[in-house]
Amino acid sequence: MAAANKSTTQRWEMPYTRIYLWRHPEVLGSDDGKFWGQSDVGLTRKGKEQQKAVARYMAHRRVTAVYCSDLQRTRLVAEAVSRSFKPRRQVIALSQFRELHLGEWEGMSYQEIDQKYPGELARRAEDLTNFRIAGGESLQDLADRVIPAFQDLVADNQGGRICVVAHAGVNRVILAKLMGAPLDRIFRLDQAYAALNVIDVFQDGLPLIRNVNFQPARVE
Repeated sequence: MAAANKSTTQRWEMPYTRIYLWRHPEVLGSDDGKFWGQSDVGLTRKGKEQQKAVARYMAHRRVTAVYCSDLQRTRLVAEAVSRSFKPRRQVIALSQFRELHLGEWEGMSYQEIDQKYPGELARRAEDLTNFRIAGGESLQDLADRVIPAFQDLVADNQGGRICVVAHAGVNRVILAKLMGAPLDRIFRLDQAYAALNVIDVFQDGLPLIRNVNFQPARVE
């Protein structure tokens, strides 16, 4: 027992890489239940307030780099976070961190999808991992581009502290991978607008998720 406790203690004393993984703030069309996927939509007034709150929160954290997707709803937040530091941190936009491509469903609500493409939502629910939306992606496609990019990001920042501003689908895929959960369970993970997940990846590759869907930038 003593040897086991010592081993556990040694593990937690290892150097680790900390990732502050955010979902972007509220976007235009959210009140209408629209899903934007890779459409490049902007933030609502509330979303802009959340953006400021995210930047204020991160200003007190020591990070060396800020990452985001190349869509404006994450890039605007990443740039605000960068400006909160003196000197400013580098912002690195990665297309691999874009949201799931919804193809022909882009910009539509569930009701609109069901009306225009009857039966498609049910078929997707039968195989969430592999169902590919017409003109878009499956969850497996999403994971295949997100996970290698995330692993590279961790490898490139060993022992550092970084901020990543991404999307609900991207974050869920990352969290599911770290927990060893199958892709068809990702929607059991809530990701509110401007939600924060805190992840430590230890030198031996062990991930420790310290916070999920934490909302320090809540704006009513």
